[in-house]
Amino acid sequence: MKQVIAVLIWTLLFVSLGIYSENKIYDFTNKFKHEIELIQKNIEDDKLDKVAIDIKDFSKSWHKEKEIWYKIVDHEYFDDICLSLNILEQSIKHNDKLSALEQVETIKMHLNNILESEKCDLNHIF
Repeated sequence: MKQVIAVLIWTLLFVSLGIYSENKIYDFTNKFKHEIELIQKNIEDDKLDKVAIDIKDFSKSWHKEKEIWYKIVDHEYFDDICLSLNILEQSIKHNDKLSALEQVETIKMHLNNILESEKCDLNHIF
């Protein structure tokens, strides 16, 4: 009987930690999705000076907060976002709106991929 209770406790703990981490990753990705959408709007409105400042703030915040998740979550998406941020920054520096908007969409896609890869559902179990 003690073994059954121990197994149930460990199972509940494991499931609870999975749900908790999924909620935290959801908050993390939504925060950055919101910020990148503001950057996208400013690019579309030709506010490139403001965009350059916003990208630096986004990048600084991203590099600080990604370190927490980098060790837990598949880090391929994090590396791709860092690459896209670098290209985005250079695109804004050279006033290339098309390339900048392309990189914004790439970043949004990778943020969605981070969220999808960590979802707790049957598709990711089997």
